[in-house]
Formats: sequence, structure tokens, C-alpha cells
Amino acid sequence: MEETREQVKVWDWQDRVIHWGLALSVIVLAALGIFWEVGKGLGMPKEGRRVVKEVHSYVGYLLALFFSLRVVRGFIGNRYVKWGDLFPHTKEQFEGLKANVRWFLGGFRGLPPQAVGHNPVASLLYIVLFVVLISQMITGFILSGLEFNLFPGSIVVTGMSKEARDALEYGLKKVHVFGLIFTLVYLVLHLGGNVIHDIKEKSGLLSSMISGVKYLRKKD
Repeated sequence: MEETREQVKVWDWQDRVIHWGLALSVIVLAALGIFWEVGKGLGMPKEGRRVVKEVHSYVGYLLALFFSLRVVRGFIGNRYVKWGDLFPHTKEQFEGLKANVRWFLGGFRGLPPQAVGHNPVASLLYIVLFVVLISQMITGFILSGLEFNLFPGSIVVTGMSKEARDALEYGLKKVHVFGLIFTLVYLVLHLGGNVIHDIKEKSGLLSSMISGVKYLRKKD
């Protein structure tokens, strides 16, 4: 028997714009970071690599803008983008979290548990990603202050000795590279998880970030 489904408007246009703004900013930043590393290994002129790094720094402002807008939407957006939907804290959310883990461990057999807003398991990864993005922005701004004297990092490094600046740059680069690696892994898991979930659930999960609409089973 064919399942009965209903259209549910989940993501407002503001949230979709912010989502894609964040996604594109992260992808461009990651691509520029990788290009800089590859260019270094292939003998790209120092001046060219400096331009790549400087563009990377300016794209960081876009990331900060969209991230700030996402934080604001967590307080004033609809129920599906508010922080209460993202951070599992209710009995229903914890039940959904356990059901999703059982579905994953069961080899994706049967229909996956359905979530109108954020999937509870994905929410945990989002929280970790937000922490990493905050770290990337802080370290990135300070590094751009050290190398290009850009605001707001320039405020932090003003008056530092060369030895202190070198030590700070070394440590921050390690953290920044780790954040890049985590972000790349997250992107693969995020896309893979969405594809698997959408194929099994048939709710239009992927297209919902364009249309804002999901097609949910009425029985849930």
C-alpha cells in the first residue's frame, strides 16, 4: 500500500540562504587552503601563494558573517532552526537519537526514524562543527592579523615581540590545519549521511534546503 505523505514547510528562505552561505564559505576556504598547500609542494611562487592566503583571509569574513546570522536565527527563527531543536534535551529527542543509532547499527534496514527538523544524530555533529568553526575563525583572524595586519587579529598581535609572534603563529597553524581536516571529514560524512537518509526515507531531505519543504510520512 502506498504511503500517505504530507508537505511540511521546515526551512524559511532566510535559513536556506544562511545554510548555503555557510556551506559555500567553508568549501571555498577549504579549497583555498588545500590549493595553498598543493601550490607550496609544486613550487608555486611565494607571491602567488601569498595572494591565495590573503583571499582565504577575506573569505573568512564571509564565514563569520553567515555564522553570526545563523546564531541569531537560532534565537528568532522558526522552531526547526532554534537552538532547542539543535541541542537534544527533550525525551522525544533522546528517543529519536537512540532510534537513529539503532537504525545505523542495524545496517540501515527498514525505514529510518523521521525528524521534522534536525536529525538528532546530525545535531550532535552540528554542535561539534560549530565549535570547530568558532576555533577556525578565531585562529584564522589572528593568523591574518599576524601576516596581513587585518582586523580583528591585528588588535591581538599588536605589540608582540617577533619571538612571541612566531610561537603564536606556529601553534595556531597546527590548530587551524586540524580544523581543516575535521571540516573535510565532516563534509564527506554530512553529504553521505544525507544521501543515505534521503534514499531510505524519501522525504526530500536534500531538496528541502532548496525548496524548504519536506515530504513526511503522516503516520509519524
